[in-house]
Amino acid sequence: MNLRYTVTHLIAAVAFTLAAGGGNAQETEGVFQVGDAAIRVPTPQGFSETSRRSKGLWELALSYAAGDARIIGHFVTEEDLVAFESGDAVTFKEFLFLQTPRRTMALTATQAQFDKLRSTTAALQADLARRIEPRLAAELEKVFKALSSAEGVDIELRVGEVVPVSVDRNDARVLIFTMLGEAGVVERGSSTYQNMVATTAYCFVAGKVIILTVYRHFRSPRDLHLSRIFMNSWADTVLSAN
Repeated sequence: MNLRYTVTHLIAAVAFTLAAGGGNAQETEGVFQVGDAAIRVPTPQGFSETSRRSKGLWELALSYAAGDARIIGHFVTEEDLVAFESGDAVTFKEFLFLQTPRRTMALTATQAQFDKLRSTTAALQADLARRIEPRLAAELEKVFKALSSAEGVDIELRVGEVVPVSVDRNDARVLIFTMLGEAGVVERGSSTYQNMVATTAYCFVAGKVIILTVYRHFRSPRDLHLSRIFMNSWADTVLSAN
């Protein structure tokens, strides 16, 4: 397994745990079956959805599921997908996940229930790092224990602080918030660390909660700005498509 890919996807496991609180059926391009609802999620320009394009990437993405969130879509840039399929080392500086809470897939949520989710999640951002630390450590330990077993090597986990940055949007159909985190692994004595920005949107579509997340390397405040702009645009596209 490519070490850099592992590092960049560690923050995904973090976000699964934070965001979830609570058979991937895909019928046609851009349509995802969530319980009894067919949800259209357009693929952003320049990205590819890996379940249809790369079995290896899709299976790797699924291995990082944690908490109550079910992964139903995973997107990487077309350039990175081609490089990965060619066997090249890929850094994956930007990638996307589409998720939904497992326990609500068969249910139809009401506006009042989504409003409660929004208010609870927004309030949580103020003290998120302190409250989530024990759950976060347990989830990541479980992920890396499975990874070490599969790879046949010992992998030591080191996780920096997960810092809530902002609630970027909070209206009747969508909540968007941004976090920063440091993720890293030590494999055979070689350390790799990467600061990541993760912007997540909870979208209320056809009575379902759809979770969109964009991850990108964090090197300057510009990355925060670009992450927020991207997520606002993608969320609007999903809402308009349904």
